[in-house]
Amino acid sequence: MCIKFLKNISSRFLLSLLTLFSVGVLGMAYVLEHYYGFQPCQMCLYEQKIFMATGGLSLFSLLLLPARWQYYAILLLGLVFFGGALTAAYHVAIQHHWVDLPAFCSSQDFSAFDSIEALKEQMLKTPLVRCDQVTWSFLGLSLAAYNAIVSLFLALLCWKWACKHR
Repeated sequence: MCIKFLKNISSRFLLSLLTLFSVGVLGMAYVLEHYYGFQPCQMCLYEQKIFMATGGLSLFSLLLLPARWQYYAILLLGLVFFGGALTAAYHVAIQHHWVDLPAFCSSQDFSAFDSIEALKEQMLKTPLVRCDQVTWSFLGLSLAAYNAIVSLFLALLCWKWACKHR
């Protein structure tokens, strides 16, 4: 039933929805960080950049591309959302310790410091949030897991819309 409904959705409407959704996700991340004190890890920042890319691409496509090119922009947005789903799924794998913690999430090399002051300065610069720690969860799923689910859904939505408008 919902798939038949996709045939009636215009590219402009879908791009508007994707823009608003991306801005909404980024706004929610901003509120969590600045009003509730959640500190994002490096993987969270990568996931936010993907939503910045989708928001910018969908807004650019909505405002500047002619209708015949918007189809290809939606296909591209599907790829970007799929990349976001893979990134978020990797983050979930890190959180569950299914894969090793990447080097950019935790620095364990202390050999480069020649003094206690240099080590102290580096430790003060290093964020306290590690990628393998879940800072918030709902129904047993972290924000990264919800991001993976939603990004995969949006990728499939974009591609299914494209199939219906071929």
